[in-house]
Amino acid sequence: MSRDSIHNRIDELLGVLSIHNSRLSLHTEKLSQLDIDVLRKQCIDLYDEVNKLALQGKLKSKIAAPAVEDTPEPPKAQTPLVAESKPEPTPEEEVVDVPKAPAPVSKEEKATNPSTNSVANKPEDEMLSLFEKFSSKPIDSIAKGVSVAKRFEFQSAFFDGDNKAYNEFMASLDDAGGREAAFAVYHDYKSKYEWDNEELKDELKSLMYRKYV
Repeated sequence: MSRDSIHNRIDELLGVLSIHNSRLSLHTEKLSQLDIDVLRKQCIDLYDEVNKLALQGKLKSKIAAPAVEDTPEPPKAQTPLVAESKPEPTPEEEVVDVPKAPAPVSKEEKATNPSTNSVANKPEDEMLSLFEKFSSKPIDSIAKGVSVAKRFEFQSAFFDGDNKAYNEFMASLDDAGGREAAFAVYHDYKSKYEWDNEELKDELKSLMYRKYV
């Protein structure tokens, strides 16, 4: 995946997070578990894209070291025709070369070169700890994981109140057997019924992730 596509995905996730967070801030009642699950899933997706961006930068730094620009040497001073004679230093006056301390490493070098950090955390370990922190319990059935109030919202927004179409859709998701097959069913119905409610679509996808972990 190119850097442009990663940045575009991050922009998209930030927009969805902003919309979802604004909607939740307007709720005066207690937040539902599904609302929390959707927000957690979006945070995980955003963190995953940031890790991809960081890994891509590390791989590039290993493949090719940054080119050092050639800086022009300062013009040499013209030597005088008659060099002044300097007395040779006595043993007491001899200059002792003192080794210079290593130059401090800048923040930019630390960011681009992982070896300068005292402790380098693996992106896989960071992603695992984040998933363990924000993951929710899997469910056996998507249909049973929907509350009565949320079922009414799905049925009204996605199927114009058609109970039969809603039940057929949920049965197809539960019988899909895997995440890819479930998302194929989801996209077919989304195109057929022209779903445009982004918040409800995200909540539905969160249930699909919990069903097919």
